[in-house]
Amino acid sequence: MAGWTDAPSPNCDARPQGTVVDTVVVHATVLNSAEEVAQRFADPESRVSSHYTIDRDGSVLRHVEESLRAWHAGASRMPDGREAANDFSIGIELVNRNDGRDPYPEAQVAALVNLIREIASRHPIRHIVSHAEIATPTGRKTDPAGLDLDFVRQRALAR
Repeated sequence: MAGWTDAPSPNCDARPQGTVVDTVVVHATVLNSAEEVAQRFADPESRVSSHYTIDRDGSVLRHVEESLRAWHAGASRMPDGREAANDFSIGIELVNRNDGRDPYPEAQVAALVNLIREIASRHPIRHIVSHAEIATPTGRKTDPAGLDLDFVRQRALAR
């Protein structure tokens, strides 16, 4: 992967000491451009962020360094019972309206797979989950609607 462009967010803090990052949470922005996402994440009053945003053309913005906790998952519970996924996850936003009809272009999905592979070279990633899978209460979030996350998992974690 060619890298990313930094678009820093102040909406982050320290992870709990000794935390192992083993999860990637995939989101859809609902916003229609990476610029809109960067503006929202740059606003301290929004109190939201992710580590990365991938635009439709596959370009990547980094908002929060991986060593820090981004504020992307909110109230959450993993299938293994762990709560507070922000503590141990990397959040990746995909620019998409999240209506189930807006497509995820091939360049965007390829960039997602490549970014997860890069993240997995730095962290022992065992879980790739959608925001919808872990948000509590169940049904609170639907993103990323229409993304074939099984395809992404198979490609990203293939050894």
